[in-house]
Amino acid sequence: MKGIKVPILIAGSVLLILTIAAITLAVVLLIRNNNERELNRLRAAGVPTLTPASQGGIVTDIPEAIPRPDFNEAIDGVITEADEALPLPPVRINLKSIQGLQRVDFNPQIGDVFNLHFDQDSGNLFLATVEPDQTRSIWRLSADLNIERVLSSDSQTGEIFLQADSRGVLYAGFANPGVLWRSEDLGDSWRLVADQIDGAFWALADDGRGTLWGALHAYNKALIYRSTDWGKTWQGWKDFHEVYPEYAVPYRAGDDRFSLRHLHSVAFYNNTLFVGVGDVTRFTVASQDKGETWQPIWSEGFTAGVPLKDRSGLLLGPDRLQTHGIALYDFASGKTTEVWSPIPYGYAGYTYSLLEMDGVYYAAFHTETNEVKEFSGKSGIIVSPDGYKWYPFLEFDPLTNWARTDIFMTAGKQVNSAISLNGYITLNGALYLFEPPIGRWFEVHSAFGE
Repeated sequence: MKGIKVPILIAGSVLLILTIAAITLAVVLLIRNNNERELNRLRAAGVPTLTPASQGGIVTDIPEAIPRPDFNEAIDGVITEADEALPLPPVRINLKSIQGLQRVDFNPQIGDVFNLHFDQDSGNLFLATVEPDQTRSIWRLSADLNIERVLSSDSQTGEIFLQADSRGVLYAGFANPGVLWRSEDLGDSWRLVADQIDGAFWALADDGRGTLWGALHAYNKALIYRSTDWGKTWQGWKDFHEVYPEYAVPYRAGDDRFSLRHLHSVAFYNNTLFVGVGDVTRFTVASQDKGETWQPIWSEGFTAGVPLKDRSGLLLGPDRLQTHGIALYDFASGKTTEVWSPIPYGYAGYTYSLLEMDGVYYAAFHTETNEVKEFSGKSGIIVSPDGYKWYPFLEFDPLTNWARTDIFMTAGKQVNSAISLNGYITLNGALYLFEPPIGRWFEVHSAFGE
């Protein structure tokens, strides 16, 4: 009888292992089926069929690579200013993390897409573009997938600004020379509200009571503009060269640009005004008395910000290669903590867009055209369910260190007050839709460092 116990034990162990494996497989299949059912439910709830509209619209089919002009060879050093933009190189899309990514093409062609704004009430998507003839324009993609140009620059050839205030009033700006337009009717009509601006706004913020601030992104001027009549008129308000004269000095011999030469983002939350500064000297300051006094809160000039859903803090995005990551400013303590670093994971350090959609936080990281050739970091989108723990979501690996991968994001159409259908991103001048992490996505994916 003793000789029989060993085979019985072995057989029992094998049976136990097979049982565990079967249970594990069943759980995985159940999760996958649940996710598929959830996705099908969302689609049944109103996902649009992505076909061309009669007057132009969306064409799908995502290419594995975005066709762009090839480069002959990389250029040594750093390009800081140029009369002409560099051509757009290919960007490889990581199909392992495709997350429903779909390329959006247009008929008629609208050019390279640089920034986005989605209006939830109307379902209109607004796109800031540079057309093939270099015209700077604002286009409107309606809920029924018709595309229409609603605003064009006159002779401006510089940056484009596009954002709405807390009431949904739309603002568009063009640089060189700088002008600011305002629309109260979703782009049907526009009124010029500021001109002779030395650059374009990077961002605007408002207090919900009629005061708005615009942060100027210029060659060598660090100025906050302000409006006290809901954006109908604007005046230069706070010159940061005067606030911080110790940084209003050339940052190297023979260069007329100042160490603090322009502003990045501006935000207003919790009765606090936040301003990020750059270019060589970078930091973020906050004012609780609407600009009378300023306190430094971060050693990086934030380029994007989004509040936590419980309004306990503000997530801040960086503008520096492989140095800073995502930071969180806590309103109660007044302290800033960096909650994610790009360095261990090979990401670049530039963030122009942060987004909260359906309780999920998105941060877009990209490389820049003026990076030295020794580093070409990954770009893409990372996500978090709480603002503290971050997960890889979409990765885009540039084929060259000169890849311009600026990513801007906006939420898409909502099925109801809790669920969005999709989000939109710009990548290398093109527009894409992506499906948000739904169902039990965070349970079946690993966070960074896990």
